[in-house]
Amino acid sequence: MRRMRAAALASFVCLISSAVACAERPPFAVVDHPSQDGRCIDDAGTGDLDRSETACLAQIPDVAQRNGSGLKLTFRNGRTRIYRNQDAKCADGDAKGCVKFQLTGFFPDHDLILLERGHWEGVDWLLVRADTGDEIAIVAPPHYSPEKRWLVSVASSLGPAGPPDGIDVVPAKRDRAVKEWHYRAPDDSKWSYEFEHWDGEDQIVVSAKSIGDTGSPRSVAIYRKKNEWLFKDPR
Repeated sequence: MRRMRAAALASFVCLISSAVACAERPPFAVVDHPSQDGRCIDDAGTGDLDRSETACLAQIPDVAQRNGSGLKLTFRNGRTRIYRNQDAKCADGDAKGCVKFQLTGFFPDHDLILLERGHWEGVDWLLVRADTGDEIAIVAPPHYSPEKRWLVSVASSLGPAGPPDGIDVVPAKRDRAVKEWHYRAPDDSKWSYEFEHWDGEDQIVVSAKSIGDTGSPRSVAIYRKKNEWLFKDPR
């Protein structure tokens, strides 16, 4: 039910935002170009919402086990955590309390786990470091930089409801000297964003489209300078 609701939301946003961009959007996707990075072995999906938990459980059975509504993670430091679906609240229509978790990705080079976190009105994701259990909230399954030093996720929708809108840049390797960066678009933002590509390790190119504008989107750079990621909404 959650995946159907999230897929329906993605389709609705697609219809009212940009017919040209969404013509290329694959099924079960919340962005135009879903990342394939971190997709588990034998996962044949291509979108954001059709990633296979079964494939991920088979790939990292020492880390993740599913027992009914609970997804148990055992971290390298010996600690455990259970991510439990709130099925009763979802069935009762509790919009705030309804949450469901799926194991949807694994990055073996950096021991990173990707969890999908479904809500009543949308979905976001968690990157979890398998060594410590540290969590990082992100807006979409992320794209690796060319040298796999960074991960970026970008997602946009319309209005205050639904999944979060924004951009996240996270260092793939845990390093307290290297800063992650998060941008959340305000509810009244006039711009929607899509990931285009990495330009080396220190610059990300996103397409920015003014909401309601039928013209072509413009390219905007997010770049790193002196260990800081810099970005400004277009005007």
